[in-house]
Amino acid sequence: MGKSLQTTHNTTAPSSGKSGLALRMLFLLGILLVMTTSFNPASNTHAATGAEIPTEGGTWTNPAISIVITPASNMPWFEASYTYDVNYAITRWAKSIIAYTDAYGSYYLRKLSFVTCVSGVNDTLCGTPDIRVQFIQSFGSESAGLGLTSLRIQQNSGIFVIPTTTTLAAYDPTNTTQLTDTDMFNIASHEFGHALGLNHATVSIADDGTFELMFLSYGQAVGNPRNSLEAPSTLDMYALSNVYDWLVNPSGFSGTGHFATVYSLPPGIAYGSVYPYSEQIQTLQDSINQLRLEILIVAVVAGFLLAVALVLGILLARKKPDQAQSVSWLIVGPPAPVEVCGYSEK
Repeated sequence: MGKSLQTTHNTTAPSSGKSGLALRMLFLLGILLVMTTSFNPASNTHAATGAEIPTEGGTWTNPAISIVITPASNMPWFEASYTYDVNYAITRWAKSIIAYTDAYGSYYLRKLSFVTCVSGVNDTLCGTPDIRVQFIQSFGSESAGLGLTSLRIQQNSGIFVIPTTTTLAAYDPTNTTQLTDTDMFNIASHEFGHALGLNHATVSIADDGTFELMFLSYGQAVGNPRNSLEAPSTLDMYALSNVYDWLVNPSGFSGTGHFATVYSLPPGIAYGSVYPYSEQIQTLQDSINQLRLEILIVAVVAGFLLAVALVLGILLARKKPDQAQSVSWLIVGPPAPVEVCGYSEK
């Protein structure tokens, strides 16, 4: 009987290429996991509470404060929109007062009213104004100013002498960068705070991460189109409520105003900017839209990770070796000799 010779041939393809692909996919998966776990918008840095603001030492004796804006319409550096910016900056103070008093009281502040007129348009409606607003091209390189408010106070009475004059620059002190509408709005808001009787706050950032309107320096880059609108802070409003506490008296102002005093927030009043309700609603809507975007991004990343996991699962499943195919050859020897039996004769 012959023997069979069995030879085994492995028909499974080399796995080095698939292993390399799997390693690359695992590396990509690791990167995506890091990106997903670290995805968290940066939070605002909060300033330390303890801010103070002094007052100018004067007050208006009539709650109806009149302002005349004089555009520099004949000057090439003047933007016509600046007139609107200043007007809106003034009227927005009244809206911030409403939001502040709803939250913290001092409702008598709502008696303040601001009447704005434009020279050459309707200035006769304001008569002799309490405040005049004018424009210049620049304060020049010798000054770091963007705005200036000149106040006069009656000696020993704490009463403003009309008119207070506010001057606003259209360009920065180097006379190279022009103020945007947002810049002009913010500077005009700051200067109007001076005209109402506030001096400079001691910190630049409130506890909610927003800019302190009454800080000495402008906290944003002049000319940047991404600059944001600033608003009076609760510290500014609290000081203002003390300057005009005479509004509590139904008969109006009597006696003398408060002399220059430094104020800090009492317990129970959070330090932050007081935006009008319409802007608070818009900010909330923007936050909701941002949250939706973040959820969408997380969902897309999660879906991609799931797809990568499925691909890896398929690749790993294919790495199992196929059952070896066997080929056998039967080795056949020469035919066995045939034995011939003979009979012998006797």
